[in-house]
Amino acid sequence: MNCSKADAVRAYFRGELTEKENRQVEKHVDSCPHCSRIVSEEDEFVLEVVLPPTQLPADFTQQVMRSLENVPIPVPKPNWKKRSISIMKKTALAVASVTALITFGSIVSPTFASYVNSVIQSIQGVDNGMKKAVENGYAQEINKQASDQGLTLVVKEVVADPMRIAIYCDIIDQNGKSLSYKMQEDEIRLTYKNKVGEDINPSGGGWTKKMEGDYLVLKHDLFTFLKDTKDIPDELTVGVEATILSGKEGNWSVEFPVDMKKAKAAAKYTHLNQQYTTPQGISIKLNNIMTVPSASLLEMETDWTAERTKQVKKTMEENGWVAGKPERGKYSEAEMIERYFQEVGMVYQILDEKGNVVAGWDDAIYDEINKIRTNTVDHSAIGGAQSDNSNKYKVWNGFTPFADNTKLKFKLLSLYLYEPVKFKGEVSVDELVRQKVTIENSGSIFTFTGIRMKTTDQEEKLGDYTYRGKGAILPFSGKLPAGIVYTTEWKAKDEKGNEYPVTRNEKYSRGEDGRVQVSGTLFVRGLENRPNELTFIHSVQQREYRDLNWEVPFETSQ
Repeated sequence: MNCSKADAVRAYFRGELTEKENRQVEKHVDSCPHCSRIVSEEDEFVLEVVLPPTQLPADFTQQVMRSLENVPIPVPKPNWKKRSISIMKKTALAVASVTALITFGSIVSPTFASYVNSVIQSIQGVDNGMKKAVENGYAQEINKQASDQGLTLVVKEVVADPMRIAIYCDIIDQNGKSLSYKMQEDEIRLTYKNKVGEDINPSGGGWTKKMEGDYLVLKHDLFTFLKDTKDIPDELTVGVEATILSGKEGNWSVEFPVDMKKAKAAAKYTHLNQQYTTPQGISIKLNNIMTVPSASLLEMETDWTAERTKQVKKTMEENGWVAGKPERGKYSEAEMIERYFQEVGMVYQILDEKGNVVAGWDDAIYDEINKIRTNTVDHSAIGGAQSDNSNKYKVWNGFTPFADNTKLKFKLLSLYLYEPVKFKGEVSVDELVRQKVTIENSGSIFTFTGIRMKTTDQEEKLGDYTYRGKGAILPFSGKLPAGIVYTTEWKAKDEKGNEYPVTRNEKYSRGEDGRVQVSGTLFVRGLENRPNELTFIHSVQQREYRDLNWEVPFETSQ
């Protein structure tokens, strides 16, 4: 089965989406194996995530002190007057102690040494799970390189555990200057072999590429093809191979071993085996939690009840939607609606014994609506792997590692399901030129405050959105029906019946009445001349259901 978002993925790198829609696609690709395959097979998808800046942990000094416990400090006979101790006088005791240890060539704990020396510490935006793995000694220094065409590919460092691998690379020119990886032009791939040289990821693909700071970072969720820690060899041989770097064709190949033994031994499983059926006919099963150095990974399954299957079939038949065999790049309305029906989203929290939030997950496209996501970790391809039953999905959500031997509780808050809608609103453009125009249909209210025709194909940036090609720009604000959190599949028609695609640059929030509010611009792409009238249509909306009551207490493994 294909994915309803496949068209959006292709539109992403044709430059046809808004900044918000770009973010939606990026998040979706993170959680959809089908779209991840599109990315890896076509090798043309750009996944650039702007991550928030981070700082050293608040308890950094305490971590330093704990790392130095029981470390012997030899007492040489230096000429103290010749030592530069001014820095030590100006820093905290912990940093001064570390400086002294390094100055006199003493051996510090391997864990602390890897934490201090890791390139990850210089990169802003690394998730807390990855940082914890580094702090606990799971960063492996590689520093192997390959040169061609005046460029050098350097593999600096690897962080790996049974959940994921992150490979930090540098691209350097002949002058020693670091260069950025050109996402749309350059070509790079990963390979994995065991000790006897067997390819352990024969299907290939599935990893992501992006720049973090000055480094090219290659990330891959190992558990997607090494599903059990027993399947993971004690040593992986990883290959980073590039044929185009910074726009230059060449051949760069770096192969290096990655020790997995320590990380495998650290993996712990908490078995849940609890199931719940929502009033909407969605079965949710909590399978287990795998905790590894960089994350706690919650595995779930979703499925339809027989009653929901009947209801969906009836709805499809009543509307004349008969989904045939999908063709590449072609989707009928029936196929589109069917795929939206199959998408299930959830909102839940993990709470401690005192009711404090340890972690939170929200499948909403716009996180700001509920502000639930807490302590999640970065993924390359989590979620959506389906079984032979087209309505049954396995889902994996990752969080900053949960502490061992801790009593926690899973609490389901909301469920998201897509549904068809027949929104239709007519806007008199002649009237809109003079004053704002409000349209109301299917419970939605939208107010348009003007129209501007973009008459050239040149790129034009207004606010945080870059408009490409000719079209009409309409600023608007609106309020969605009660319970609806998102609308999609928009298009516009002029008075002559010509149809145009519509892209949106939007901001979402929740009003005091609980209804979702939206503001931004609609861009009617390809509309060259100002029409007398525009009719806006959207055919799919996402509803949030809160009539749920499921809590599962559990205790993490020791």
